[in-house]
Amino acid sequence: MMKIVALAGNPNVGKTTIFNSLTGMRQHVGNWPGVTVEKKEGILEYRGQRFLVVDLPGTYSLTAHSVDELVARDFLLKRSADVVVHVLDATALMRNLFLTMEILEIGLDNVIVAINKIDLAEKRGIEINVKKMEEVLGVPVVFLSAKEGIGIEELKGKIYRMANGELEAKPVVPTYDPEVEREIRHITEVLSGTSLAEKYNLRWLAIKLLQRDEEVIKLVLRHLGSEKLDEIMTHISEVEERYKRAMDLIIASQKYEFIDGLMHNFVRYSHEQSETFSDQLDRVLTHPIYGLIALFGVFYLMFKFVFAFGMPLQGLLEESFSSFGVWLAPHIANETLRALLVDGVIAGVGSVLSFFPLVFLLFLAMSLLEDIGYMARAAVVMERIMRKFGLSGKSFIPLVLAFGCNVPAVMATRTLDDERDRLLTMLVNPLIPCSARLSVISFLAGAFFAERQALVAVSIYATSILLALLMAWVISRFVIKGEESPFIIELPEYLVPSWKTLLLHSWERSKEFIKKAGTIILLGSIAIWYLSTYPAPIGTGGSYAERLGRFFEPYTRLMGLDWKAAVSLLFGIIAKENVISTYGIIYGSEEAIVGIMRPLQAYVLALVTTLYVPCIATIGAIRAESSWKWAAFTVFYMIALASFVGIVVWHIGIVLGF
Repeated sequence: MMKIVALAGNPNVGKTTIFNSLTGMRQHVGNWPGVTVEKKEGILEYRGQRFLVVDLPGTYSLTAHSVDELVARDFLLKRSADVVVHVLDATALMRNLFLTMEILEIGLDNVIVAINKIDLAEKRGIEINVKKMEEVLGVPVVFLSAKEGIGIEELKGKIYRMANGELEAKPVVPTYDPEVEREIRHITEVLSGTSLAEKYNLRWLAIKLLQRDEEVIKLVLRHLGSEKLDEIMTHISEVEERYKRAMDLIIASQKYEFIDGLMHNFVRYSHEQSETFSDQLDRVLTHPIYGLIALFGVFYLMFKFVFAFGMPLQGLLEESFSSFGVWLAPHIANETLRALLVDGVIAGVGSVLSFFPLVFLLFLAMSLLEDIGYMARAAVVMERIMRKFGLSGKSFIPLVLAFGCNVPAVMATRTLDDERDRLLTMLVNPLIPCSARLSVISFLAGAFFAERQALVAVSIYATSILLALLMAWVISRFVIKGEESPFIIELPEYLVPSWKTLLLHSWERSKEFIKKAGTIILLGSIAIWYLSTYPAPIGTGGSYAERLGRFFEPYTRLMGLDWKAAVSLLFGIIAKENVISTYGIIYGSEEAIVGIMRPLQAYVLALVTTLYVPCIATIGAIRAESSWKWAAFTVFYMIALASFVGIVVWHIGIVLGF
C-alpha cells in the first residue's frame, strides 16, 4: 500500500509548484468526497518506492471558517497522511508559522517544514539558520526554491526517511499566558473522560473550544451533552469578561508572540527592509484609477494574444476537419451513414474542436496572470467597484475562474465564508463568459468583424461583466439581503512563472473542452443532425429542427434572429459550443453563415449566447451548491435579461443604421 504525503500551507506559498515538481505528469484532479472542493493527487516515485501526494486546499489556519479549511483540517485530524509537508514562504515567515503552530498543536509528529522562495528571502536580506530552526521547531526543515528546482531532491529524501521511520520529530507547541493555560487544562480534564480522547488531541480540542470553533462545539456536544458544554462555554465567557476581549483574539495574539520569540533564534535581517520593486509596482496596479486602466489594458492584450495566435491555428484545424470529411465521404457507400459521419459528427464536433487552440491559449494567459501575481492585484482594484454592487471583494476569484468554465467557478464559491456572499456570487457567475462561449464569440467576431475582432470580443465581455455587476446589485437589494463580509487578500510577490507549470495548468484545465467534445458535443451533434435531416432535409420546412425553430422564431425575430438562430440557441443549452456546431450542420459549413447574416445580427447572437440560459452542467452545479429554487431563478432571470438586451441592441443598431 502506498504511503501518503500531504502538502499543507497558506495560499500563494508555491505549494502547487512543489506538487508538480514531486509528481510531474502523474496527477489526477477530482473532488473531495462529499464536497465540491478540488482534490489534487499525484504519484511520487523515489528510491523504488511510490508515494501518493495529496495537495490540501490552501488555508491560513485550522479554524474551519470555509469548506476548504474544513477539508484540510479533517485530513490532518484523521492522521490520514504518513508525512505532512508544510510549505512556508520564506519572505512571510511570521504569518506562515501561525499555521505551523496550529498543525503541531494537533499533535502530529510526522511534519516536515519546507521553506520555499528562499532565493527571494536572501535578496531581501532575510537570513534563516536551518539548523537552529530545526532545533527550535523540533521538526526537519528543508530550504527550497521550487521555481528553480532547488531543494526538491533533498525534500524527496526527507519524505522517504520520514515515511520509513528514519527521521524523528519532537515538535514544539505554543504556550500561552498562565490564565489561558489554566483554562486549557480545565477543559482538557473535562474532555478526558470521553471517547474523544481516543481520536483527538485534547489540548487542541480545548484551544478550539476557547476559540468557539463551531465544528468543534458540535463535535463536543455529541460526546459531552448540552449541559456540560454549556458549563464550559459559560466559563469561557467569564474569562473573556476578565480579558475584555474574545478568546480567539487573545489566543491568536499570544500565538504570534510565541512565534516572534521563536524567530529571534533563527532569523536575522542583514539590512534594513526597504521598499521593493513589488511595492513600487503595486502603487500603480492597485491604484483606484491607474489600476483600473491597467486592468482593462491587460485583459485587452490577453484577448489580442488569444486571437492573434489562436485564430490561425483554429483555421488550420477547421480546414483539416473539412478536408477529412471530403476525403472520407467517397469511402462510405451507405448514404445515411455517410451523412451522419460527415455532416453530423465531423461537421459538428470538428467545428467545436477547431476552437481548442483559443481555449488553451485563454487558459494559458489566465494561468500566466495568476502565476506572476497579477490576479490578486486585479481583485484589489475590482473590490472597490464590486463593493458598490453588493458583492464581496472575495467574489472576484470565483468570477475570474468563470472565464475558464462556470462549473468549477460555481464550486469555487465554497471558499467564501459568508452564505449571502456565496449565494450572490453563484447566481451572477453564469453571466461571466466561459471558454465555451469564447468559441461562439471568436467565431462570429472573426467572421463578421475581422479587422476589429479583439475589440468586439472585449465589448461583449465588458457588457457581460457590467450586467453581472448590475444583477448583483439588484439581487442583493431585492432578493438576497444582508451585509457584505470584510475583504482581506494577500498580495503575493511578483514572480517569473515556470513554463512547465503554466503548460501543465493550461492543459489540465483545457482538456475538459476535448472531453466535452468527445461526449456531450458528439451526442448533441448527432441529435442536431437527426433533427435537421428527418423527416425531411432542413430547408424544405419538414425537418424537426426547422419546425422547432419556426415555433420560437416570432420570439427571436424581436432580436433580429431567424429560426436557425433559435435552433442553435436551444441546442446551446446542452453546451454553448453547440451554437457553432448547429450552424456547421444546418449550413454545411460555418463560412456559409457570412453571406446570410448581417454583422448586427451576428453581434446580437454573440451577445445573447453569452447572456442567456447557462449550460446544463452549470445549472446542475448551482442546484448542487444551493437548491432547485436558485437554479430555476438563475435560468429565468438570465432568459429575461438576454431577451431584453438582445431586443434593445438590435433596435438601437437598426436606428443607427447598422
